Amino acid sequence: MALVPKTKVRFGRPEQVLGFMFGAGAILGFLLTPLGFETRMNEIRTLWFAAFFIIVGLLLPIAGLLSLFRWPRLAGVLAVINASLLFLTAPADQALFFFTVPPPLAVSVGEYVLILIGIGYMLYGPKVYARNRAPWRR
Repeated sequence: MALVPKTKVRFGRPEQVLGFMFGAGAILGFLLTPLGFETRMNEIRTLWFAAFFIIVGLLLPIAGLLSLFRWPRLAGVLAVINASLLFLTAPADQALFFFTVPPPLAVSVGEYVLILIGIGYMLYGPKVYARNRAPWRR
């Protein structure tokens, strides 16, 4: 009747690195919101871009971190999806696609750090996915 499984979850090296990256991505994504370093919310072109930033910066890393404990294959997929979206945000923000004013220095640095985290997502997401494949069944 217990909801928590009795076995202890053991993570290998790829799962540990991906978990660290999801945590760092979520923290940095939070810092790039208006509660952190972002000061241009009055200059946003449309609210859909704000929803995009919330999903990419906060929800996908948190969902990936939580799914790493129960469904590690899903965490690998979420890592690759998040990485592909992170690669687009910094250049688009520098090109004034989302806002009408250039980003502050802290936001620019944070976006480029997120690109490095995205590279880690691309490297370790497929490894976590491959390590947790279900055995072949006939």
